[in-house]
Amino acid sequence: MRRSLALASAVCLVAVTACEGSPPGPDDPPETAEEITEQDLAGIALLHRGYEGGDPETDQVLVFHDPETGRPLHELGLPEGAVDPMAPDLPVHAQFSEDWRFLAYATDEPSAITVAALAEPEEDGAVPGEDEEEAAVAYQPVESVSAAPGEVLSRPVIHGERLWYVSTDEQAARPPQVVSVPLDAPGGTPDQEGTLSLGEQQRPSDWALTPDGALHVRNSVPTRQVPGSDGPVLVVRETDGSVVNASMNTGEGLWLTFNDAPVWGGGTAVLGPDPDGAQPAAGAYLVTVDGQSHTAARLLEDGGGPVLQYTPSSERDALLLQTEEAWYRVDLEEGEVTGTEELFPRFHDASVDGYPLVVRWSQEAPEADPSAGPSD
Repeated sequence: MRRSLALASAVCLVAVTACEGSPPGPDDPPETAEEITEQDLAGIALLHRGYEGGDPETDQVLVFHDPETGRPLHELGLPEGAVDPMAPDLPVHAQFSEDWRFLAYATDEPSAITVAALAEPEEDGAVPGEDEEEAAVAYQPVESVSAAPGEVLSRPVIHGERLWYVSTDEQAARPPQVVSVPLDAPGGTPDQEGTLSLGEQQRPSDWALTPDGALHVRNSVPTRQVPGSDGPVLVVRETDGSVVNASMNTGEGLWLTFNDAPVWGGGTAVLGPDPDGAQPAAGAYLVTVDGQSHTAARLLEDGGGPVLQYTPSSERDALLLQTEEAWYRVDLEEGEVTGTEELFPRFHDASVDGYPLVVRWSQEAPEADPSAGPSD
């Protein structure tokens, strides 16, 4: 499906509201585009693959859960197969725009990057007879970037006004390229942003964007060893003043940054136990680099298992963390832990890991940036 994002602007920005204490239902019609900025799409945004026991390929839903109780507040359906139903550790936080208006995802056969926008079903060609409750809350494809012959497109990232992705030419003897295009004109000629160096077994380097939008290519950045005042050495890779990758060996084993999580920014990072370790240790570490030394605060050491995923608050003054059993909140003040609270049991879905992927802790609805994405 292909159409211009300018046309999509007439039907995107549809907010989803819910009655107090219940998810959207057939008596809760979608709001108008003009009211999106007044909506509070807040909560823990989790991407369920196989929502409520459904098919992980077709029943993919972005659900905003109450951060205190876990109750579902809002539900936004995704296009079928937008996210690999079985792949673990996907950086889904990067696939949604800050204001939730757009979703970018990669497809195969043929290879393409697709941009989807929130849309009213009656404006977007919904199939007559579809369940209106499901159709009323959905991202709808509005534009695609098609691969050239022999090219594979992957790993879409939305950052501000631009869409980033990886271009791999399987017929050429060159490493994959990271490119970007304007989000409101993704079909234009892409800007070449960087090259993904190849490592063991010709595997492309991991990469990420800092909060300021600087490209970090892991294998192209040297490591730096940062000793602790009374603990193990922290090994970091930094770009533009932000720690992106970090590792630390303790008596319990190796601790690593979550490559599928957002870059914290500055000198701070969250480390989880090595998932390939024989018996991963419980909890996580919050580490902060200060010049030539670092501090490390243990999180959820008695939380009943390793931390599997996390999301920080926008102000970086709190963390929500999921273990194998539950979600927890850790409050911070100037990088120091001031309180820890168990919130609710972790959620289940039909993906290979059996739990939804965290996208973001959305604490308030951001103001729509008219320059990011389509405009009337």
